Amino acid sequence: MASCSGNIDVVIDIGDRMRPSCPHGPALLFTKYIKGSEDTTGGCQRRFFACSAFRDRKACPFFQWEDEKISTGKMRIREEINRQNAPPYTHKQYWKRFLQLKDMSKNDRSCCHTCGLLLLPEERTSHKSSGHKITSPVTEQMLRRPSQLFVPLDDNKTYAQYLFAEPTVDFLLKTLQTLKFTHILCVGCPRIHESIQIKCSANMEASGGLNSLLLDLDYRFFQTYPPSLFCQYNMFNHHFFDGKSSEKVCRKFLTEEDGMHVAVVMDPPFGGMVEALAATIKKIEHTWQMISNKPPDCHLPVFLFFPYFMEKRILDCVPEFCMLDYKVDYDNHLLFTGAKGKKKGSPVRIFCNLPPKMVKLPKEDGYWYCEKCNRYSAKENRHCDICETCSSKDGTTYVHCDRCGRCVKPSRVHCDVCNTCEIPEHTCGAVRSEGCHICGSLDHKRRECPNKHQQQHEKFRGMKRKWKFDKSQKKKTRKH
Repeated sequence: MASCSGNIDVVIDIGDRMRPSCPHGPALLFTKYIKGSEDTTGGCQRRFFACSAFRDRKACPFFQWEDEKISTGKMRIREEINRQNAPPYTHKQYWKRFLQLKDMSKNDRSCCHTCGLLLLPEERTSHKSSGHKITSPVTEQMLRRPSQLFVPLDDNKTYAQYLFAEPTVDFLLKTLQTLKFTHILCVGCPRIHESIQIKCSANMEASGGLNSLLLDLDYRFFQTYPPSLFCQYNMFNHHFFDGKSSEKVCRKFLTEEDGMHVAVVMDPPFGGMVEALAATIKKIEHTWQMISNKPPDCHLPVFLFFPYFMEKRILDCVPEFCMLDYKVDYDNHLLFTGAKGKKKGSPVRIFCNLPPKMVKLPKEDGYWYCEKCNRYSAKENRHCDICETCSSKDGTTYVHCDRCGRCVKPSRVHCDVCNTCEIPEHTCGAVRSEGCHICGSLDHKRRECPNKHQQQHEKFRGMKRKWKFDKSQKKKTRKH
């Protein structure tokens, strides 16, 4: 349920309360806002726990109302479901199988794409007779590039496993090296990790001194990386599936060389809850600060990948970040690589918490340095002296509208009726906002409502009173 939904918010801070768990770790608490009827000014809300990673209930059906009492029988069923959804082997067992396969000839190796499993020779027949899709032979090159060997889980509602194109990978690695980073924590970035590890296997000089650790939800990487290089991880709830052992690996990685040269690259599903990701970034940063003796105002460098149109949402959650003009390309996303994507270029950008002037964008791709903005801009992004910024966002050259007092997309024209710039075929006077779900006001949205936190606080206090009452009633029952 970790998705950006119009009438649903995620509740990050729930104090020391225990969260119920699904196969993907501790659930997140959500608030659903229901618009009031015509005779009421506001609406009502109800809170529930749902899967942190999957927004499609078909992928993970876990759901629990916040005030719902769960029977012992239902708890046992949940525990059994969690066990059934766990990987069939432990990480160590997977790695042992991989080492066996590595010693075999390429013709003896095969990969079942139906199961996402590298097969030993004696297992191939049963998978083939079941009609599974199998690749054989599996070469050394394929083993070194698991992002190409395994079929990407590219359903937008689930893993959204879109892979960086080679030019993007090269740019990122060059940038990280230029900025003197040596330890790259790859959160949901298997291709960055893969490229670094291939260079490391050659020699450290070839890798430019870079090393990496991959944190990813996809447990298929258990088969190609040892526990020291990969941890199964849910970025929406900061959950390590192997518990303390994986946490220890991550903490050790963050503190190598006193944590002075660590950077995080994070490529989340674009439909995910930004608030949950922001909370995860803060937790990773806090861990890094604590174990490396860094002050609270010292930020862990993070490179986050999101479409440009989510800029406001991201900066609301992590205000220390800024959006760069670099267009991030993917190999397997038609929206970003097809004819529609090529017209303006990819809509995906890099958000980072470094001064933008530090990230040099490639001049050979048309990026240029704007001395007035003190940052690099895309070739179509021209500086506006009135707005005092390079204002273009979407790959087109924005034009300044004097009546609006800002730069707008070239496809917009000023409408005197609406008193703003709109697309030519718009309907004048159309209601643009349904207002606030909480108080009913039309001048702001739910996320900016001044009553939001007060309402949540009162709800939480009411819940606490109810829990205390239920507890006292149970004690009385035991006495009688």
